[in-house]
Amino acid sequence: MRKEMSKDITIKLSSEMEEFLTEKAKEIQLPIEETIEQLINEQINNKVIFDEGFYYDKQKNALLDKSGKIIQFTKLQNGLFNLLMQNKGKIVDFDVIHKEVWKNKKMSIFTMRNIVKRIRDLTYYGIIVNHSNKGYSLGETF
Repeated sequence: MRKEMSKDITIKLSSEMEEFLTEKAKEIQLPIEETIEQLINEQINNKVIFDEGFYYDKQKNALLDKSGKIIQFTKLQNGLFNLLMQNKGKIVDFDVIHKEVWKNKKMSIFTMRNIVKRIRDLTYYGIIVNHSNKGYSLGETF
């Protein structure tokens, strides 16, 4: 469990930043301080952080590396990764993967393992966790 801490921070705003924040604060009808807090929270809540600098950007609906480059997946890789993202924190069993990613078309366990291996090759080994005889889950940091 995270302990909530509060810290006052002073920042210098350029005139463009101040103008943007003033307009945004008027738009959402909040003081500038609360507007800044809301904008930061949106950014934090928009990302799922993984190890080795990888993160999933919910707005872009994409996995990015530490330099911000989008990881290009094939259709099956993308389907599997998105299914695991939708079920983060849970084990997705092989039957569900077969139904959702392969749309019940012919698929062997070796094909599924190969897709997992290729995702790991593009990212890092621990991004997908194998649960023997059960299925897969994401190995997210938080």
